[in-house]
Amino acid sequence: MKLYIKWFYGYRNFGDEMLFFGLLNYLQREYNPESFTVEVWDLQRIQTRIQHNKTWLEPWILDKLDFVENAVISRRFRQLQIFLWLDKYRKYFKVFGWWEVLDESRKFPHDWWNLKILYRHDIRKKNFILVWWIGTDQKKYTKKLFKYMFKKTKRVICREKISYERAVQYWAKSAVLYQDFSKDILEDFKNKNPVSLSSTVLINISPKHFTDDNIEKIKKFVLKYPDHKKIFFPADISFDKGFYSGLRKVIPDLVVYDWTKHSLLDTLKLFQSCDAGIGSRLHFLYPLKVFEKEFVSLSSSDKVSKFIK
Repeated sequence: MKLYIKWFYGYRNFGDEMLFFGLLNYLQREYNPESFTVEVWDLQRIQTRIQHNKTWLEPWILDKLDFVENAVISRRFRQLQIFLWLDKYRKYFKVFGWWEVLDESRKFPHDWWNLKILYRHDIRKKNFILVWWIGTDQKKYTKKLFKYMFKKTKRVICREKISYERAVQYWAKSAVLYQDFSKDILEDFKNKNPVSLSSTVLINISPKHFTDDNIEKIKKFVLKYPDHKKIFFPADISFDKGFYSGLRKVIPDLVVYDWTKHSLLDTLKLFQSCDAGIGSRLHFLYPLKVFEKEFVSLSSSDKVSKFIK
């Protein structure tokens, strides 16, 4: 079996990177494929990150791993090839998924009807699985899509109970309750590395949560740690890093940690050694929870509340 993993894995997002490594190890254990072909935004960057983080992948995975540019940014011709089932990867077994594998909050066709349209041959042949978080199904055409996709897929791998229960409603035989794939990475690190504490607190903020109220919460939080080093952690470099200068206005001694210049091992050591953290991104808060640190969540989103309790 040759696997084709579709969606924008590991693009300048800390959580994506942990999920990606955890997913590869999971697929290796479950399917032992002949090869992995992964669709990504930035070929050069993901190849560099793989080289910096070899320790998180089983050795034999590296020899099987290949990357291809996402069909959207490789222009329309590739999408037409996929639609006509002329793409070179047409016979590969597909792995479809992202933060929501089916999600009606996006407009058509990006509510995942695009999968049914572009990959109709794979779906009709039941040549795919779905992974991760299942979105809501309030709309009629979403229910129709769910009913069709869940009956065709070989397996739905859900990372939390609500998604699993939603999948079971449509097709119980294919639903599997696993866990967030990043937990595999975090637990593995926790079991192999002794705790080494330092007087630091970590801070994160995303665009949606950069409000006066949250800034005040961050300010009050760091006042509890007057002698600690304050480190800003932009979990999504593309979006979060721009708010560093705004936070420095209320936290003058704040410094930024660019995790893209470090290995995942070094970054997890930062989380393990800190005393506490405050932030809004799920995969900023999740390591703090797994490593049993004091933390405050600035997000009340459904995705965060499912994991951070």
